[in-house]
Amino acid sequence: MKNTHSSLSYSELLARSWKEIKNRFAPFMLLACITPALSWLLLGTAFGFSPLTQHVLQQQHPLISLCIGIFTALTSSYCTAALILFVCKRAETPLQALLVAFRPFLRLFIGGFLFSVLISVSLILLALVLGGTVYILGAPEFLYALILLLLILAGLLTGVYFCLLPYLLILSKQPVFSCFRNAFYLVKGRFWHTFGLLIILGCIITSVAMATGLSLGLLLFMFSLVSGTLAGILNVLWIPITGLLTLLFQIPLLALYLDRNTIKQSQRETTEEQ
Repeated sequence: MKNTHSSLSYSELLARSWKEIKNRFAPFMLLACITPALSWLLLGTAFGFSPLTQHVLQQQHPLISLCIGIFTALTSSYCTAALILFVCKRAETPLQALLVAFRPFLRLFIGGFLFSVLISVSLILLALVLGGTVYILGAPEFLYALILLLLILAGLLTGVYFCLLPYLLILSKQPVFSCFRNAFYLVKGRFWHTFGLLIILGCIITSVAMATGLSLGLLLFMFSLVSGTLAGILNVLWIPITGLLTLLFQIPLLALYLDRNTIKQSQRETTEEQ
């Protein structure tokens, strides 16, 4: 059996991702735009579509804003699960992807919640131990800044090492805690390659967001001079932009996961053959 353990390069990952997006652009965008569309509709219905008054009303009704935020977050997780399933051809249509996404969504939600709690508790304990040690020893105050930098670095490392965790939770049937361990090992030994891809995706997304945001922001400003409500309604144009940014981030990372997972399986098969 011919086998290769080399990862795809950045150009190969991006080229394959862009090809996949172009080939199935419409259904991908449909799934990616559901969450921003619902958010726009709910906020407009609850607080009006005028951006001049919407922000003020949100501050006056924090409970409603919180409920909309929670619903939007849950919808985002659900649609992400459906999108990943559809991209990997676990479903033939976007509707079918939405119908079969419930169980992967639960795994994503529960796994993401547990992971967030574990990491948050770990970082808080680390901050308390280090900060308490500095306080008890009466060390110079600049050490608190170093502790803060250490916590930021720890958060950065965690984000990189576990950036592929959502795809394991959605696509595999492994126990949730096994997904934590396996997500780490998918990145272990290829940290800088993974970190580099995240930097590239961040630059791409930032560039697209700035270019489209500047044009759309100028358009909305001109319409706001005529009618705040009209400008708010035209905020609907942010929906496809948000959907596109979602695809530009999710699809390359999914490609990275599939590549790493293939390498791991190939290595396992090679070991078994030997």
